[in-house]
Amino acid sequence: MNALKRLLANGPLTAYPTRRADQELLLRLGAARFERGRAYTEREVNDILRAWLATFCAPYGIDHVSMRRYLVDARLLVRDTKGSTYRVAAPAAEADTDPAQVLAQMRRERAVRKRAHISRGG
Repeated sequence: MNALKRLLANGPLTAYPTRRADQELLLRLGAARFERGRAYTEREVNDILRAWLATFCAPYGIDHVSMRRYLVDARLLVRDTKGSTYRVAAPAAEADTDPAQVLAQMRRERAVRKRAHISRGG
């Protein structure tokens, strides 16, 4: 959770993270959007990733197609040989961590600090 807070410290993500640990965190969180054992069409994968990314990324920050590729490259999502279905390959340990909630919490904390600063006359 602390890594996610740091990642979102300046607001919504505007690009795919450059730090390897941040990439891995984001990929694990992305993989957690998918139910283990279920087959997904490419369209379903795109829809899930698009909706999820919209909750904590700036417009044009990280696109769902790139995220899908990153998940496949990291072997967290496995595409069948025809390329028509996807399955989650590894359990996602952080399924309960929601970047949108972390971002909202950080915005609330920032607003509280701002109000406190203003009330002190700063």
